[in-house]
Amino acid sequence: MTESKGALRKAALLDAAEEVLVTKGNANAAMRDFAAAAGVRIGHLQHYFPTRSDLIRAVLERALERSLRRLEETAGFDLGSDASGTLSRDDSGRLLTALLLEHSELADVRMHLEIWALAASDDQAAGALRSFYHQYAAHVQGVVRRGRPELSEPSLRGVVAAIVSLFEGAAVTRSDIAGLRTEQGDHAIIRTAQWLIHGQETAQ
Repeated sequence: MTESKGALRKAALLDAAEEVLVTKGNANAAMRDFAAAAGVRIGHLQHYFPTRSDLIRAVLERALERSLRRLEETAGFDLGSDASGTLSRDDSGRLLTALLLEHSELADVRMHLEIWALAASDDQAAGALRSFYHQYAAHVQGVVRRGRPELSEPSLRGVVAAIVSLFEGAAVTRSDIAGLRTEQGDHAIIRTAQWLIHGQETAQ
């Protein structure tokens, strides 16, 4: 189905917003800067995204949707938060390997770091970031529930928090910013995540 003109305009505005965050940083993340990067007036930008938090939330939601599509294509199974079915070790291995590749995109790492920096001093941006992680965690919870259906809700939430923290931290430390990426380190991250998902050590 062909996208509507409105959808195409929104996509172009989000592209410009990502470009600003990656290349100019949060210091230039005012609405006028996003509008200028898109080549439109602020009023046009605010027609689609009334506030900066609305724009940041849309940037993050699109990034999550984009990542989920790529992960599903690579892993070969549904990652919807309400997906069902048993998760095998091979399934989780493919998924986690693909997730590490997703977290190797320096532009995405920079964009998220800039949003984090913005959220540290902007309550509305912080709310958009919390919304993003709530959605992210819901998808991870769906994966863990398929690997360990016996977990209680509090335990499940704890495991999900650990996995999200593991991969979000790895995104920074494995990037060119920190430069700590190694093949052995990647294997250790995957083994740790599989232990969390399946509840036992993987084969060495």
